[in-house]
Amino acid sequence: MPLFQVSVHGVGVMVSSSSHLLLEPVKRFLRYFPPPVPGSTGNLRIDLFTVPTREAIPSMVAPQTSPVSSQAGLTQGDIKRSEWRCDVYIEPDTLITDFHGQGLIHINFQEAYAQAYLIDPAAMHEDIRISYFHYVLIELLKRRGLYTLHATALEMDGQGLLIPGCSGRGKTTAFISLLRSGFRCVSDDHPLLRESQGRLELLAFEEKVDITQTSLKFFPELHAGDSKKFHQGIHKKYFYIEDFYPQGIAERCSPRLLLFPYIVDSPTSHVEPLSKARALEELLPETLAVHDKVHAKQEFQFLDRLVRQLDCYLLLFGNDVLDLPRLVLPLFKK
Repeated sequence: MPLFQVSVHGVGVMVSSSSHLLLEPVKRFLRYFPPPVPGSTGNLRIDLFTVPTREAIPSMVAPQTSPVSSQAGLTQGDIKRSEWRCDVYIEPDTLITDFHGQGLIHINFQEAYAQAYLIDPAAMHEDIRISYFHYVLIELLKRRGLYTLHATALEMDGQGLLIPGCSGRGKTTAFISLLRSGFRCVSDDHPLLRESQGRLELLAFEEKVDITQTSLKFFPELHAGDSKKFHQGIHKKYFYIEDFYPQGIAERCSPRLLLFPYIVDSPTSHVEPLSKARALEELLPETLAVHDKVHAKQEFQFLDRLVRQLDCYLLLFGNDVLDLPRLVLPLFKK
């Protein structure tokens, strides 16, 4: 099968698929990562398969095995399936995630190898196909000491700012407001965290930036920008950082601030100090996925350590979007 390779902060990742429907979106998703260099450690291998039906997927779950978790809901970005269902199975050194009518993922951690089977991916939006790959990559990187945070991350003068939060809380709007004022992008949604020489380090995972039409209107360079630089996602438009902010990418930084945004109906924004306990409570649901108890504990310890060493604030985000740097910059100097 056609194969390409990248280095994710020193970890070699090999991806193969005979389907351009799967391989090309993943190439775009990993576009910012360079080819492997000598010294890359612990190569990861991910094979992507497209299959016509569920019956075409090899049987991988023993009949007597019970799932450790199950979820279901309405699908987005799938024109053939209106509902999704997910069962997660844990076996020694193995994670199996069964998406039933949409596919199945099998990860062998001991061999650092994963197989992802997608059923009729032509019916799925490109973002959905990428999400399966990203899920696999996250799980494999955890075993290499690289943890994913669901947050926006920016850098200035080597110091990092994290803005966690689910969709609709102003995370990307805050990100762009700070980016255009001199901060640099580490990631719009999925930065990586690891320990390096006894210290925590934020690492880049640059990707496309999803933006609503409402947020777009706040920023003149985007609102009046070349329409060809915007692309249509499932619900939002998106653009690539370098098309509007070519100087705005950073590879790594030391985490310094943690900012939790809440949109308020107010002409001005303000920040309030947040206790460590409350900050951890806010961060965990956005970040920690509990499959494997051992690695979940390790991830929790990383997050707890992260919160303890950062200054934590609540951002009550008002209508003065472009003035956000005025609030945030002084926090770096405290």
